[in-house]
Amino acid sequence: MPDTATWSNRLGSDHSEALANLVAGLTDHASAHRLGVSERTVQRRIRELMDWSSSANRMQLGHRAALAAVGDLSCLPLPRRRLPELPAGHTPDEAAMHLLRLLLADAAADRTLNMSASSIERRIRELMKLAGARSRAQLGWRATWWGWL
Repeated sequence: MPDTATWSNRLGSDHSEALANLVAGLTDHASAHRLGVSERTVQRRIRELMDWSSSANRMQLGHRAALAAVGDLSCLPLPRRRLPELPAGHTPDEAAMHLLRLLLADAAADRTLNMSASSIERRIRELMKLAGARSRAQLGWRATWWGWL
């Protein structure tokens, strides 16, 4: 994974803005509208960021961007506004934490957990609601920021 200095030196403004929008929870469509480019261009930029950071999925990309920003938030345009504090008593149970760790390591967590794809999706939606996240990338960012991972 690229270190903090590498993220700040290597990300052009196009990629930084796409990443900031992704972690902010914007859809590709909304990000494209905000950036004045096509949705396909946003998807290409996110794919390039995933390839560059060796991320297997968007949640992992959010996690790795958060890890890079932990030491020096000024190196990334993330988050544009301060991350909300985690409300007291709002922490995932052990099974949810295990799911988060697996999703960051392997997108095919359903085989590892012996759960159906719909059960995995339901648990992810529960985690997203708990974290106040609108996307998996934002969930990865917030889970890392709050020390869940």
